[in-house]
Amino acid sequence: MPKWVEMGEALPNVEKVNAGPDYMLRIKFKGKPWVSVRLDGMIARHRALAALRDRAVFGKAQVIDWGAAVGWPGDIGIGAETLLHMAEEQKPFTSRDFDHWQRDAGLSNTEAADALGVSLATVKNYRAGADIPAAVAIACRAMAAEPTTLAAHFRPRKAGRPKAA
Repeated sequence: MPKWVEMGEALPNVEKVNAGPDYMLRIKFKGKPWVSVRLDGMIARHRALAALRDRAVFGKAQVIDWGAAVGWPGDIGIGAETLLHMAEEQKPFTSRDFDHWQRDAGLSNTEAADALGVSLATVKNYRAGADIPAAVAIACRAMAAEPTTLAAHFRPRKAGRPKAA
C-alpha cells in the first residue's frame, strides 16, 4: 500500500506535467516536490497505452480530470495514484532506505538475509552503502507494503550460535 494511503492523506492530485525524452514525465503533485516517472515499461506492457509509443503523442501529456490523472489524445489516461506509486518505486533504494526497512520490520541482519535470500555479508554491505539491486529494492518495498509477504518468507532465528550436532 502506498505510504500516502497509510498516512491518511488525500488522494494525490496532479498540478502540472511535462513530457520528456525516453517516455519520462515530470509531475508536480499538489503539496509535493516535482517527481520524475518513466513510463516505457508500462507502455510496453499495456495494449491500451500503445498509442503512447508515438513520441509525438506522448509529448501531448496534460493534466485531466481536475488533477486526478494525466491524459493524452485518444482518451488515454493514467491515474495520479498510479503515477505517484510508480515514481516512488523508481526512486533509488539507498542503504538508509534498507536500514529503515530492516528496522521497521524488526529483523536482525541474519533474518533480513534469510528473507531476501542473500548472505549475511551482503546485508552488511547494503547497510554500509553498497549498491542495492533493483530486485532487492522491489522485495523490500513489497514486504514493507504488505506484511503478509514478509511473514510468508520469515524464518525466526534464535540468538547465539547453533548447538553442535
